[in-house]
This record gives sequence, structure tokens and C-alpha cells, in this order.
Amino acid sequence: MPFHDVVGQTRAIGFLQRALATGRIAHAYLFSGPAGVGNCAAALAFAQALNCEEAAQPPTPNPQPPESPHALRLTPHDACGACRSCRNIAAGQHPDVQVIEPDGAFIKIEQIRTLEADAALVPYEAPWKVFILDSAERMTEQAANALLKTLEEPAKDTVFILLTSAVAALLPTIVSRCQSVTFTPLPHGEIETVLRRQGMEPSQARLIASLSRGSIDRALSPEVASLPATRDRLLEGIGRGLGEGPAALVELAEKLAKDRDTLQQQLEILSAWLRDLMVVKASGHTRWLVNDDRGEAIAGQAKSISLNAVLDGLRAVHAAMENITRNANPRLSMEDLLLRLRELLPSTLLSVSV
Repeated sequence: MPFHDVVGQTRAIGFLQRALATGRIAHAYLFSGPAGVGNCAAALAFAQALNCEEAAQPPTPNPQPPESPHALRLTPHDACGACRSCRNIAAGQHPDVQVIEPDGAFIKIEQIRTLEADAALVPYEAPWKVFILDSAERMTEQAANALLKTLEEPAKDTVFILLTSAVAALLPTIVSRCQSVTFTPLPHGEIETVLRRQGMEPSQARLIASLSRGSIDRALSPEVASLPATRDRLLEGIGRGLGEGPAALVELAEKLAKDRDTLQQQLEILSAWLRDLMVVKASGHTRWLVNDDRGEAIAGQAKSISLNAVLDGLRAVHAAMENITRNANPRLSMEDLLLRLRELLPSTLLSVSV
């Protein structure tokens, strides 16, 4: 995937392309940002651009604008995506480009020792050797210390790219030896556009984009097709719990809290529903709804609740999301949230039916 196929991340991609254009390639980069927002794709695109057989001439300080739509493929700004080197990198089969992933829960010392031995050798066939460490924050202490020694004495024509969603979990000495490139969550509109171009219905694309957490990988995952049904089950279940009382809500909180990743998605679904209620309550119309396939139900529910109650509900959901992100007990956070929603919302409010 060359740079021109990476969704969004204009600032990060521009930074890397300027490095290619000037020939000022750092020996180590730290790509920080949430997983799935394009950091891994950009790392592979950078590896392709460094080793592309169709863009192999030396970088120039002041590259001229391309004379044709195809001229960009002959400059150091991007890879062609079609030569043997680009195809092999995309397929994970290039001898000079390696992706190191956690072996189980961690990146282990043995993996870094193998990397060190390979990095000490000259490239097999390409101008650059590139090592991409995915989830670099999951290196063991021994692995991190071993990598630090490699970064302190980098081999010629070798680039390390560390991908992380938790910079604070890395050794400060490793961070200081890397050129930092920040990747941010993608705007929902960009993700929605990609989904619609792939043939998804506008209403479903809008819903999935809003629940993707800015991650194009998450939005394109096979599980997204079930999101509308997941939403309906979740809201109906919470609605029943609100009607049945505290004991039912405590039981529901325990059930929802079992999977932290799924829990965040469920909270985002709930947040999107309350957000739509707020929009209808404040504006009086159903345009711009995330859940526009349920616009009639939302419009009906908006008549039975005050705007302040909806806003308080949204604040409670966002507080729960923040607490869980900070490693608060998920079950207790959900208990507090559901009991608070019972004070604010009628039990019929979260029904997806009209």
C-alpha cells in the first residue's frame, strides 16, 4: 500500500514524504497513535518508498512537480506499488523488510536478538533494511534494553519503525532516539466516505464510521456488518434492565464488563444513541443522525425526555468510558453508569422500535 492509498493522515504522510524528498532519513521512527488509524499502513508504505524499484534515483532537495499523472511514481515521494519490491513488501515476503509482532502477549528478548543479528548484515537486495515493531510498548524489559543498544549504534542503510498506542509505556531513552510521527484518529467523515465508495448503504456507513473510534481497520473489519443488530440488542437489554430495577442492572453490568474491548464499543453505541436524542431535542429534526435508520424511534423518544436529562446521560456515559480507559474496574464503572441512567431515563427510552 503506497502513501497515496493510506486513508487520511495527511500531516504524518507529508512529513515522511519530505524526508524522502530531501534524503534525510532517520535511523529510527516512532509512529504513535491508536491502533488501526493508518500507522501500520504508513510504515509499510514508507518501506516501499525507500525500496521501490521505480523510484530508486537519489532524492533531490528541490524536486520538480510531476509532468504527468504517472510522474509521481518516478520520484522519491512515493512507491509505485507495482514493482517486484513493492509487491513483495505488501505480501510480507521481502527479505529486507520485517514486521516484528508480539509473540503471545509480549515482544521477547529472543525476537530482538534475531533482529539485531539481521540488522548487522547489509541489505540482501534492496537499498534499505526496514524493521517494523508493531505494538512496541509490549516489549519485555530485557527486549527493550536490547533494542536500545541497537538504536544507539544503528547500522548503515537500516531504518527502525516502532508502532505504539502507548508512548508512556516505552523507555524514555528509546523514545528520545526516535523521530516522532503522530497519527490521529480519522474523522468519521473520511471513514464514511471510504465505506460508501465500497458500496455500503449511507445509513450503515454513517453508523459504522461513528463507532469505529477513528480506526479504518476497525471500520473495514468483517464484524462491522453485525453492528446494527448489536446496537438493537444492547439498547433493548439496557431498556429492560432500567425497567426491572437495580438488581437487574447490577447483573447486566457484570455481563457487559466481561470483555473490555467489546465494552468500549457498547458504550460508544449508547453514546451515539443519546447523542442523536440530543440532536433531535435541540434542533427538532432528524437530519445528521448517526442512527438515521432509527430516526422515527428517536424522534418519538425525544418527546418524552428533557434536554438536560439527555445531556446528563451523555456525560455519565463519557465518564464511564474515561474511567475504563484509565483502568478503573469495568464492572463497578458499569454499575455506576446504569444506576445513574435509571435515575435519568425512562425505561422505554432506549427501545429501537417506534
